[in-house]
Amino acid sequence: MGREAVSLSPLGWMIAQLCCSLLLRGCRGGLVFQPPFLIASGPEVNVYLVGENSSSALIGVEKVAATDDLPQPRCVVSNATDNWRLSSFAEGGTCNVALTLVRPLVLCEDFTNETNCCPEPLCIVETLQVTACLNDQLLATLLVQVKIYVNSTFHGIMNETKTLIPEQKYNPLGSCPCNLTAKVCDVRCCCDEECTPSMIQLFRSECFTGVFGGDVSKPFDQLCSVENSVDTPDWFPFLCVQSSLVNSPYLGLFYDGSTVKVSHDLSFGIVAPAVANVPAGYHQGDPIVKNDDAYLTVPQRSLSGQCLRNAPVAYLEDFDTRCVTPLTAAACADNRGISDYIENGHGSLIPIVITYQNTTDLSNFITVISSTSESSPADQPLFPELQNISTSLEPVNKSDSKLGEGMCENMILGAEYVFSWKGNMISNVSLLVTVGNVPLDSSAILTQRFSVTFINLINDYSPNMTRSGNPGYQIGKPVLGAFENGKTLQKAPLSIWQPVGNGLCSSAQTTSVLFGKNSISGCLLKFSIDNFTECADLRSIVYKTLLNLMPGNVSKRGNSNPTDLTEWLPLFKVPPNVSSSNDNYFNGLCTEIPASLNLWFFTAVVGAIEGIPQREILASEVNFSTVTWHMNCGGGNTAACQNNSLLQTFWMSMSVQFIQIPAQPEPKKTSFQMNYFEYDCSRNDVCWPELAYPLTRSYTGETYSQLITQAMLLVTLFLVTALLGEPWSKIRKAWNSTTFY
Repeated sequence: MGREAVSLSPLGWMIAQLCCSLLLRGCRGGLVFQPPFLIASGPEVNVYLVGENSSSALIGVEKVAATDDLPQPRCVVSNATDNWRLSSFAEGGTCNVALTLVRPLVLCEDFTNETNCCPEPLCIVETLQVTACLNDQLLATLLVQVKIYVNSTFHGIMNETKTLIPEQKYNPLGSCPCNLTAKVCDVRCCCDEECTPSMIQLFRSECFTGVFGGDVSKPFDQLCSVENSVDTPDWFPFLCVQSSLVNSPYLGLFYDGSTVKVSHDLSFGIVAPAVANVPAGYHQGDPIVKNDDAYLTVPQRSLSGQCLRNAPVAYLEDFDTRCVTPLTAAACADNRGISDYIENGHGSLIPIVITYQNTTDLSNFITVISSTSESSPADQPLFPELQNISTSLEPVNKSDSKLGEGMCENMILGAEYVFSWKGNMISNVSLLVTVGNVPLDSSAILTQRFSVTFINLINDYSPNMTRSGNPGYQIGKPVLGAFENGKTLQKAPLSIWQPVGNGLCSSAQTTSVLFGKNSISGCLLKFSIDNFTECADLRSIVYKTLLNLMPGNVSKRGNSNPTDLTEWLPLFKVPPNVSSSNDNYFNGLCTEIPASLNLWFFTAVVGAIEGIPQREILASEVNFSTVTWHMNCGGGNTAACQNNSLLQTFWMSMSVQFIQIPAQPEPKKTSFQMNYFEYDCSRNDVCWPELAYPLTRSYTGETYSQLITQAMLLVTLFLVTALLGEPWSKIRKAWNSTTFY
């Protein structure tokens, strides 16, 4: 039999090409296009070539036929096709590859003199193949499916009488002015949506009237119901409008937007970017304005994970973000995020109190990409050093970044904004800028930290007091922790590991425990055979390191006072149940390692303020789960148990769980409810109590009078059937055969 040829569809070939490119990445030097396949619908395509020696690779492009049998990839020298031009430039450790369309996208019927035009709207349909080669060896392949339409432009006469009217909207409280309390039914306010019909029935006769009661839309003059008004013409009944007030053109007394004047002056120029409007009182979410009528911008992360350098700061919206950039000379001169004056919301400028501090500990800001070669176990730290960062900080008067020989002096490493607000006005702004002398290294990565916090100065709380609710915890806010310091408490973070980079615990960072958010995290430890000689020491190292992340006390509420110990709960720590009977039973094996930390919070809803539930922490506990660690050196691979320079990875995890306790427990069931439930409709397929359901008021299929009529008809048919049935026939026969004298 002959061998049949197997053909793939274009989509199947693309998937096979993607798999081959991933295989080439692991066995041909590590170069790969990101993404390895894409569909282009515009005149420009941008991809990245990632890997070692990406800037030295020879990149070419060619047009291939989009058939079932595509040719095998090969090294291409040409950097242009009939329609596309290829360009590339190095950017950090990657190579940016760009494809640019060189032909116009116009229809031939619109431009008669154009030779290189499109005969139909679907102008370009082709497949491009981009290759990256080094020393005549193919290392990476990119497949681009192009499908581009012509530029659509409106040709015709514009109607100059049309005017775009912005959508007018009611304010949230505009349609019901008597709704004064959120999430609660206001008495005598019949337009309050929080009021149920049963509540409104209690005060229906005493509802507020007029505008305050919700009558914000008056009847318009063309409505038929206003016929009895003054100066009504005789022809009014024939031309009036019969409609509801919902369709009234009257906008009401409360609406957003402004009236629009019809202008016949049309302009086809380029629209200039809108200038930031100075607010007349900030609202939540409004961008904060600086002194030059521009928005106050601080670098923030987008939803896609990129760092937006010109992201505006929104009023009353906190954030804490980290921006990762290559450690180059351009990062030294980047001073974005630092401003001098802002608008307070009432037309005045207030200065930003800027404080600079210099740090000598760069471990939290600089990450060096090390080589893949393994070092000796003695040189490998198991966990990051938990230093007191405040000891490495010293205040400085002024900080101007300067670029020297391989060194950036006073580079901005972090900026922390603290806004004090009251109502819709900002009263004070402080900025803490962390700088440091950073050596420029192409193999290092800079992590800048930016945060914005809004605080409302009430009662006797300190401005630097961090809150997570008022008074109850808000979901998503950090859980507050502290250590006892005499009769007061010293603030301490409640953190879990956040592995980054290679996932090792030695390079891991920490992140806050967020209220109501169950989470699990972990990192990897590297050990050799020498670490398993003393299992007790190994357990002690893991146990103490995990326990260092846990403070001694946890705040009950989101605004607990650190001077009042009754508002804090002790964090109950359960030590692991470890026995030393199995120590060193086998070489390279240790049992009962407390490598899993479990953090439990018992929470409850203890009340409500303006309808918002208030959550508190009732108790907290830290316990450990033990695992068994052993060196993998069984079978024929025994080198790990003989050579102490060979390392193996072991998993260590942390989990956080919030357990909500109901405020009112369910009533206990009686013995009758547990044993005799044949009449319980929730636990039986047949529900006898609902046999007469169509005759009850709960049934809404037909009217009640029709149900009664149908029921009486059924009863009549039943009686007729019973009288004419077999039992009554026997009775009649017996009656007729009996003679009475």
